[in-house]
Amino acid sequence: MEIYDYRQELIDLLENTGSDPQSLHQTLRSLTTVVNILNHYNSCPGDAHRSHHEKTGHQRYQTHQRTEHPLSPAARRTLHSLLTGPSDQPKKPTRTKVSAAPAPEPPKQISAEERLAADNLYLVHRKLSGAEINHHYYSEAILHQLHFPLEDGDVVELDPHQLVRGLPSIRRVTSDHLDGYTPTKIKVIEYAELRPVPGSDVLQIANTMKGDSILDQAPANTIVVDPFKYPGRDLKAGMVIDFAYFDHGNGLKDASAGSIRWIHEKQDYDTTRQPAKPKTVKKVVNTKHDYEKKLDYDLKQRTVLVITGIRDKVQGLKPVIAKHHGVFHGLDASAEEKVSSSKLKREIRDADFVIVCIDAIHHRISQLANHHAKRYEKPLAIANVTSNTAVERAVARALNGDPAYAASSEKLG
Repeated sequence: MEIYDYRQELIDLLENTGSDPQSLHQTLRSLTTVVNILNHYNSCPGDAHRSHHEKTGHQRYQTHQRTEHPLSPAARRTLHSLLTGPSDQPKKPTRTKVSAAPAPEPPKQISAEERLAADNLYLVHRKLSGAEINHHYYSEAILHQLHFPLEDGDVVELDPHQLVRGLPSIRRVTSDHLDGYTPTKIKVIEYAELRPVPGSDVLQIANTMKGDSILDQAPANTIVVDPFKYPGRDLKAGMVIDFAYFDHGNGLKDASAGSIRWIHEKQDYDTTRQPAKPKTVKKVVNTKHDYEKKLDYDLKQRTVLVITGIRDKVQGLKPVIAKHHGVFHGLDASAEEKVSSSKLKREIRDADFVIVCIDAIHHRISQLANHHAKRYEKPLAIANVTSNTAVERAVARALNGDPAYAASSEKLG
């Protein structure tokens, strides 16, 4: 009787089994299938010579015993394939379905903001305090140092190589505007004094120094300011603030939902102090002769800021400065309410010399100009009238460190 010896195939199967769970599981499945096949062919009908013990207790084939029954060719091939792996005969090639190539994606649309960003231009999202530019928050302290105001919807140019408090500096406001963008209307109540509310811990603002806000329209118009909403600012009665709010057309209701934008320093709005009197200087012999020598000076392209209240004469003073190789910058102070302390501060900070024509300006402007000039150590001289000769002589005094006011012996031709 033919006996099929399958031990070597079992040894090969176990030797090729890895330690990973997948390989062990596959081998277990193969062994289970082999045992089921052998048990199937070992249970042949008519085996009456087997003992009763074999029929009842050992119906399952034991893998360590040899079978004494021949296997059919089909069963032998199946068993061999399970033990040694699939046949080495090449399989018929199968056709694989070729999927159609995916359609090319349409070109990505470049937004208007991305086109502006290519030139370092970015949209300004103005807040009640500060602004968001290129996903960065610029505090009100940074914006307050600029020479120009920023409104919601403006497009500004940033300088990534010059940083201010870790952020790219704002170089200028461009004339560009983003199509389809509707700016948020923000109104600012400027120079409003905080006043106490009797019997309460809160403060209020009821009018402004400029007299041009919604609070100045009626005595009953007031806005309550709760100091607890602004921790760390130590709000007190007497402080002067700028208060911003979103204007939705609801008047005082919108204003009451606003927020403090800026707290002014006292010297920015204090008009009670009088300018210091000029020091008495000794008269110089032959003053006119010495003074004519001083008029022959060279400004070496330094900037001269001329503050005057006569608008028509602002540009007429430019040739006087150009004559001495200087850069002229005029500030029209004819409308006192339009010249804020912060604006004066920025203009004076960027100038090399400051000339104030006091014949047609408010005394508050001359006081602030004198204060900021001392703060930034800028030479300042006073011209009693707005004329070419007076300005030319005032520049000479500022250049040579002479007293700010002209000596009485000087004639203003």
